[in-house]
Amino acid sequence: MPWYYKEGDREIGPLSKAELRALLKAKKIGARTLVRQDHHQEWRSLIDVVKGSAGRQRTSSTQASADQPREAPPEATQPPPPPPPEDAADASDKAEQGALPALAFQFSGTGGQYFKIWIVNILLSVITLGIYSAWAKVRRKQYFYGNTRVSGGAFQYLADPVKILKGRIIVFLFFVAYSVANQFFPIISVAFILVLMLFLPWLVIRSLSFNAHNSALRNIRFNFSGTVLEAAKTFVLWPLLMPVTLGLIGPYVFYRQKKFVVENSGYGTTRFNFNATAKDYYLLFVRFVLPLLLFIGLAVGAGFVFAPLAALLVAMLYLYAFAYFTVRSTNLLYNSAELSGHAFESTMAIKDYAWIVLTNTMATVLTLGFFHPFAKVRAYRYKIQQLALLPAGDLDRFVAAEQEQVSAFGDEMSDFMDFDFGL
Repeated sequence: MPWYYKEGDREIGPLSKAELRALLKAKKIGARTLVRQDHHQEWRSLIDVVKGSAGRQRTSSTQASADQPREAPPEATQPPPPPPPEDAADASDKAEQGALPALAFQFSGTGGQYFKIWIVNILLSVITLGIYSAWAKVRRKQYFYGNTRVSGGAFQYLADPVKILKGRIIVFLFFVAYSVANQFFPIISVAFILVLMLFLPWLVIRSLSFNAHNSALRNIRFNFSGTVLEAAKTFVLWPLLMPVTLGLIGPYVFYRQKKFVVENSGYGTTRFNFNATAKDYYLLFVRFVLPLLLFIGLAVGAGFVFAPLAALLVAMLYLYAFAYFTVRSTNLLYNSAELSGHAFESTMAIKDYAWIVLTNTMATVLTLGFFHPFAKVRAYRYKIQQLALLPAGDLDRFVAAEQEQVSAFGDEMSDFMDFDFGL
């Protein structure tokens, strides 16, 4: 009887048992891949099918042995048990190791497509004196989200531009009031800064909540559940210790901020976990600072000998610093995140990303800025292509379970999302 297996939403088959075994050996399917032999049967994981088959074989063998007379002499040794079927052994090893195939993230957008969106966004934003910028943000995010896929599903950006516009108007009015007060009553500017610090945690929560709530994958929204008190500790109180500790607490502050964002984020009803430690971030900063000090020393020394050489070293220093910190912090962030056992893997390389940044910068300067949309797509595509999802089990079942949970729970956060402060 032919076999069928599921790959995402697709049913692939018919296949012979030998073909199924070959796919398993080639690691194109795993122990938890859903299979069945007939369209009327239920889908079952391959390891369950193999165990069930092995169990039936053992039951039949035991029954047959019971029906046979026992004439063997007492001193005769029992023959060794037959080895398990090859496909059962492979599937068992696969299940024990949890080595399911990685699901690569994909980006299908192009610089040419985004250039059209970018140029229209600029023109309309200028013509409308910035009012259209809220719609420009939505169009931009919808393009990048819609062209980013994983396991056959595309991301969605669902924000209402009017709500973004409300947030921007409030921010604009605040800074206008600050500028006027600073001109006529300089002492009041200090009060404005204090007010901003008091409201900063609330602004952070609102922005993170808005962006998460309006992002979705397979019709399931993301969410953010952090509190204002937690945000105050993370983004105000801890950074205030920077001058007192001469900056030595910096890596710990950075770690706490990343941990706060990841662990308060969720997909449907499931929250993310963050497995990095403060030690990981201190190592990241140490490996960043030591070469940085070396570059600075070389640049200062070169300045006394040949000024153009010093300028070149400074440019190389900036490029290295930007590429190093972006790559290492991004890899650490994703490689430490987890969603209900499903892990992530980011494999960005400093050399590759530095080359992209360098060539993008040169091309943008030489084209008077018109290469910017191509540069943005190029950098984004590289980041996405180096990202993969490492499933701990059947991803379709997890998504289906989340859809049921979300449907039962209801979307109680929608009324809270009035506007966005993020630019």
